[in-house]
Amino acid sequence: MGRRVRLASALVGALLLVVAIVLGLAAHDASAWRSQLRDGDRRLERDPKAASWRADTWLPDDPVRSLAGLDDGLQVRRAVRFFQIAQHTGNGFDAGATRSRVRADAEVALSDAADHGPAASASQASNLLGVLVIRGGQVVGGVTADDRARSAFEAAIRRDPSNTEAKYNLELLLRRTTAQATRQGQGNGTG
Repeated sequence: MGRRVRLASALVGALLLVVAIVLGLAAHDASAWRSQLRDGDRRLERDPKAASWRADTWLPDDPVRSLAGLDDGLQVRRAVRFFQIAQHTGNGFDAGATRSRVRADAEVALSDAADHGPAASASQASNLLGVLVIRGGQVVGGVTADDRARSAFEAAIRRDPSNTEAKYNLELLLRRTTAQATRQGQGNGTG
């Protein structure tokens, strides 16, 4: 019987050691993510092209990222990065081809974040999408930039009714489009 107790004690000790090692690795990964998020956010403010959020984790398949629910936040951060890069990309020597490609990448990233993120993040992404679209000024599929931007601002407000930036942007857009509105159909004037 003493042999069984010693064997059980050894197994419990080994199990506790494995748990302690896994918890130590998880603590390292959590710290690595915290540092990377902070550093990436700082880089985003200074130089959006240099910003990245990749932690050097030790546990396979990065369970800390999944357990902490970081994927949605990372998606929004990357979308904001694309937005900022698009905002600072000029026409260049290629007649605007690079700018168009960068804007398209930003629109896709913002749309994905708006469609799949939690409410506040999706609202932020929709608002930025509206800003990007309105500044681009292109008609896509017969829909004007104003209409696309209005849809994005409205979606932002629906996802997060407390998003004052989206409300402000929608109000500005509505005032601008109302001031520029033209009457549809036949007019009263002479031709």
